[in-house]
Amino acid sequence: MKLLKKIFIVVCISFAMYSCNEDALDLKPLDSVSEVDVFNDQALLAGYVNASYSGIYHMHEANNLGTIGFEDLSYIKIQNTYGYNDYLTAQVTADNGEGFTYGRWNRCYGYIRHINSYFEKIEGSSIDQAALDLLSAEMYFMRAYYYFELLKYYGPVPIVDQRYSLEDKDVRLPRASIDEVVAFIVGDLDRTINSSIGTTTHPTKASKGAAMAMKGRVLLYAASELFNPSNDQSKWNAAAAANKAVMDMSAYPLASDYGAMFNTSAYLDPEVIFAKEYNINLSQGGSSGANTLLFPNGYAGWQNAGPTQKFVDMFDMTNGQQPLLSDGTVNPASGYDPQDPYTNRDPRFYDIVFHNDLPFKDRTCEFWATFTDDGNGDPTGRTYLPDDSGRDSYAKGGEISLTGYAWRKHTVEELPIDHNKQPEVYTPDIFYRKAEAYLNYAETQIALGNEAAARDAINAVRARVNMPPISYSGDDLVEAYRRERAVELSFESHRFYDIRRWKIAEDVLGVRQKGVWVEKLSNGDFVYNYGLITPESAIYAWDDRLYWAPIPRSEIVTSEGAWTNNPGYD
Repeated sequence: MKLLKKIFIVVCISFAMYSCNEDALDLKPLDSVSEVDVFNDQALLAGYVNASYSGIYHMHEANNLGTIGFEDLSYIKIQNTYGYNDYLTAQVTADNGEGFTYGRWNRCYGYIRHINSYFEKIEGSSIDQAALDLLSAEMYFMRAYYYFELLKYYGPVPIVDQRYSLEDKDVRLPRASIDEVVAFIVGDLDRTINSSIGTTTHPTKASKGAAMAMKGRVLLYAASELFNPSNDQSKWNAAAAANKAVMDMSAYPLASDYGAMFNTSAYLDPEVIFAKEYNINLSQGGSSGANTLLFPNGYAGWQNAGPTQKFVDMFDMTNGQQPLLSDGTVNPASGYDPQDPYTNRDPRFYDIVFHNDLPFKDRTCEFWATFTDDGNGDPTGRTYLPDDSGRDSYAKGGEISLTGYAWRKHTVEELPIDHNKQPEVYTPDIFYRKAEAYLNYAETQIALGNEAAARDAINAVRARVNMPPISYSGDDLVEAYRRERAVELSFESHRFYDIRRWKIAEDVLGVRQKGVWVEKLSNGDFVYNYGLITPESAIYAWDDRLYWAPIPRSEIVTSEGAWTNNPGYD
């Protein structure tokens, strides 16, 4: 009964949030709603289904900015919360692992119980079958979502497809293999795809398109090295077919304006397949929405995370050349000038990154410091002048950037810093969109040896921002693809999973991060100095056990020997 009461509370909250039906005023008082009522009243059952969306992880949850704090292309300032320090310094154990997973084990299985209860209780429902079929399509989609979250973190997990109570100790299902979990997820997604649900619905709700997009990502992960160590080519073929199907959906065209998808209030481009939307009733988080969390210091923002120099260096010049060669020296064919570093870069750069001298609001961003003497930008052993330094500079103190950059993506220039208190609608968190399918497909084609098809898919994404096509092959194509993916899908919770599924974490994590020092000389010129500017990252470490998260120790103990933990978490 405790579980049932919790479910009814969630249903009531969800119904109040999602329903605009005036007939709700005539419903039975919520304190007298019974289980029979819920599963025989279409409006109440729709509320029950809506509640399954409440567990979706998003960047504004507890101000944690999604997974960006665990990546190599961003530096998170507040490392003593949300498991950042444990993960970045390789101190994750079976006792603290749910910190960096944000409680995925219990949360996902809790919502899976909620969904399994739905499928059990609709048997014999008096609700019209066509309506039930649409609601069931949503529930299959959401069950797939929660199992995919479990798969990404824990690998093999128990497959629970019926309702058990929280107190039922007799149920200790074995951990299914990765292939079995993938098959279960794809089965649920296929049920949604083959249902009568629309190819497009509102982007915050399940649809045929959303299920196809999730299937494409699931199968891509399943084909990747972490999940597919034998490099079974049939898995790459399956992933290719699933992502090609998304590419071919005309209902979701590539957006004509990259920046508008992320930096414009109340805007959901047709490219967006599935997203979490915010409004005055469902805000980004009190007064700490995206503008507060991300704006530079001088705009009253917190700059909780900043892009690293490694990320900035990934952006091509407008002629299609990389600014630096693989040895870190300037690429002479690029036209790049390290002392004029932000001129003629990929147009997406200006939508994604706050950098020194970027025009924003009524001024330009001022990440520069001044000193008592002119130098080369390095502040070591020198005295800076806070009163004379730029308004967004570390020299001002307060909420400073530790990399010399801040994230512009997801912020809205025309909204105030405390925009959650305003009546405007706020930029959504985008989970699935068309461009990802092109990039996913490109990865499958590289793995299958079809380099021309891979280049075509990558170039379709680049063409949207008028970037020249690439012509790389071999290992250079792999690197170019990974840069393109990092840029296009930045700050959308991809890089963290990509690092792990490609098994490159030992190369990119556990190392000190770089940024830029900017100094304004007495003659008004800027000097850019690229170096190790985040001393906290000096203690970063990596351990291969982190490719999988630990199952919470309490679950291992409660299983009474039925489960063993992932390697390295004994």
